[in-house]
Amino acid sequence: MSVLAAERVLSMRLLHRQPVLTRDGAAGELVDLLFDDERWLVRYLVIDDFGGMPRRDVLVQPAEVAPIDGTLRTKLGREELKHRPSLDEDRPVYLQYDMSGMPRPADPHLRSAEIILGFALRQRGAPAGRLNDIEIDAERWAVASLVVDSAVWLPGKRHLLDPRQVRSIDWIGRTIELN
Repeated sequence: MSVLAAERVLSMRLLHRQPVLTRDGAAGELVDLLFDDERWLVRYLVIDDFGGMPRRDVLVQPAEVAPIDGTLRTKLGREELKHRPSLDEDRPVYLQYDMSGMPRPADPHLRSAEIILGFALRQRGAPAGRLNDIEIDAERWAVASLVVDSAVWLPGKRHLLDPRQVRSIDWIGRTIELN
């Protein structure tokens, strides 16, 4: 069975590094999903287009992705994919700081799914587990739920958390504060 089963909910952990096809052949692999942490919608799929060195990650909007049928396909051709904006053109929060720690003007709500996996969850200042996975509704390209491992050190119970329960995400502190 394919990692991308023809289901409505997709696991970010299973999507990561999956091959991506265009209308006319292989395009690279999925390296990240960027989402808005206010509306909880996926804004971009980040694809490493294997275009050589230096590596260039391109941004593809969900509307440019064919319905998931076991394979991740774009509605674009390979040449069109080469002309998509790069990750540098719409930076998620973790790339919005230069080496001196000064923020660059950008969207403070654009988050990287790959980067926040593993963040500690806190509720009322107390540890509440770690973010283990992010489930995506493939029809709406929305964050359906956050998969939380309730243990802090050793594996514990896994449960689903509605993303609307998130009050804030602290990239520097690697924490997610819950309501």
